[in-house]
Amino acid sequence: MNHFPNLFTPMKLGPYMLKNRIEAAPMGTHGTPQGYISPDGVAYYELRAKGGAAIVTIGESMIDSKGTSHGKVTPLDDPGILPSLISATDAIKRHGAVANIELLHAGIRSGTPKPTDPVYGPSAGTSFYGKNIIEMGDEEIQHVVNAFGDAAEMAKLGGVQMCMIHGGHGWLLSQWFSKLHNHRTDEYGGSIKNRARIALMIIDDIREKCGPNFPIEIRLSGDEFTEGGMNIEETVELAKVLDGKVDMLHLSAATFHDRTAGLRMFPSMFLPRGCNVFLAEAVKKAVKTPVNTVGGLNDPAHMEEILASDKADMVTVGRALLADPYLPEKARKGQTADITPCLRCNYCISQNFTPYVKYPKGIVRCVVNPVIGRELEHKFAQPSTSKKKVLIVGGGPAGMQAAITAADRGHMVTLCEKNSRLGGTLLHAEREYFKEDLTKLTEVLIRRVQKSPIKVMLGKAVTTELISESSPDVLIAAVGAEPIIPSIPGVRGKNVIVTARDYDEDKVGDKVVVIGGGLVGCEKGLHHAHQGKNVTILEMLEKAAPTAPYLHWLALMKELEKTVKLETGVKCTKITEEGVYAVNQKDEEQFYEAETVLLATGLKPRTELVESLRFSAPDFSVIGDCLEPATILEAIHMGYFTALDI
Repeated sequence: MNHFPNLFTPMKLGPYMLKNRIEAAPMGTHGTPQGYISPDGVAYYELRAKGGAAIVTIGESMIDSKGTSHGKVTPLDDPGILPSLISATDAIKRHGAVANIELLHAGIRSGTPKPTDPVYGPSAGTSFYGKNIIEMGDEEIQHVVNAFGDAAEMAKLGGVQMCMIHGGHGWLLSQWFSKLHNHRTDEYGGSIKNRARIALMIIDDIREKCGPNFPIEIRLSGDEFTEGGMNIEETVELAKVLDGKVDMLHLSAATFHDRTAGLRMFPSMFLPRGCNVFLAEAVKKAVKTPVNTVGGLNDPAHMEEILASDKADMVTVGRALLADPYLPEKARKGQTADITPCLRCNYCISQNFTPYVKYPKGIVRCVVNPVIGRELEHKFAQPSTSKKKVLIVGGGPAGMQAAITAADRGHMVTLCEKNSRLGGTLLHAEREYFKEDLTKLTEVLIRRVQKSPIKVMLGKAVTTELISESSPDVLIAAVGAEPIIPSIPGVRGKNVIVTARDYDEDKVGDKVVVIGGGLVGCEKGLHHAHQGKNVTILEMLEKAAPTAPYLHWLALMKELEKTVKLETGVKCTKITEEGVYAVNQKDEEQFYEAETVLLATGLKPRTELVESLRFSAPDFSVIGDCLEPATILEAIHMGYFTALDI
């Protein structure tokens, strides 16, 4: 049975018959010091192919090592890339996917050996990094054209079956397309056709070197969403110039020329899913070439609707295939209820989002999928050789993940939760308007628990007597944390609600002061502002939500600016029925009127409860917030790896 007939209708692309309409986006991992694809990177790409994507695209690959902006990533001007590239493409193709690769030159965003070295671009000026831009002459233009063609030829030799030319996001080709950077008056400037000239030269060079059976996809920013940048009307005209010259047009959005580009390029949780689809739809109406769309897609039903309504011919999925690489296969089999949702927290991208993060970590991790970045070690994981009785105390994300993983490995698992529902701290966010995917995650974890051979005991506080009766071989404490209540006069007043304990949003008044501008406080404040309430957030530190992933922090601050009064460097001194008193860094007293005061001042582990359980079983582990209050990532990852150790 075909549950999504449009999504799983094969599509002819060059010599290939694609098995569905899903492409795995060009997201990569940092490889060896030379930029070669590591064994971990090979496993990373293979998992996307194994999960069912029709095309798997190897991430940013530089056509010229002098034209890179962020380290050594897949250097296609170095024959040394071939062994690892062949390993990666073999791994992709053995699962029936087509191996694709993204070809990129950074142009004016290029790094240089010396800070004072110039960079090359369409027009002279000053670069994003403050470097002197030298306008490219005929020699430099021809060098870049040849480099793209040679890179595609090298990629083909390495087993790649098609290529994606990156012509968007503020990289070199989009610098030629956009009047933000192209101020030329010769045959490469002015009209759209002139600005596209170098791209057409590159396409011709790739065709000449790789032959007709090597499909070319080109990625464009449908709209740069910045003043003076490309808009969709211009992109439609550009697409007409490229129509018939390439095999697929791929529509993304934004430009790195804008500091906030990442919020649209990798849509945040505050934007609707598929927020860039309208760009693909506009282009598709104007061309005959197949059109691909991208932008926060994670729901197969939504992807089906996009294709069925003729807004695009194909969909590209990025972060959602980190959250669940098997999304395509689960959709094909009608198992959509078991798809792990991407939260769009942008943790995966933020870790290496240069130049805005001071120290790129050089790894990839996913909050909801502990396998990502560890695909190779996971590939060789074995079921447990001995069956043990496992008792898990606490049904939050850590406890549920530990139970699921332990049961999957063949252990006899009992999961106890003192409340009437599983979910733990995840339940506190289920009504926030931008947390729909977090609610879906909770539901997915609960369904997995219910479908597994796990004995679930709800409304059951675990005692030493119960443990003695159960006689477990392994006891895992996942009992969570309790709120920190600061010693502020009036903190226990009737108008004070502790967000992590007795939070009931129906009791929140129209004027709200949130004490604590961490991630929880900021998100709670934003949610109530969205409901039309007057919200002020007070934070002692100089920066709010400092632990948030950079791109999520940036998006959150942008949203707060619209509707919330955020005060940092402010210490609360007293709470009354009328509101909150505080002092600023100049020791000046201020008063903030409030009907309701939300307390979001952090958590502390339930250490006493944990220690009462410590010697109740031969093996004992502590996971989640009761070890150290942290994030969903730590909870899920700790639950997973603790269960692997059993």
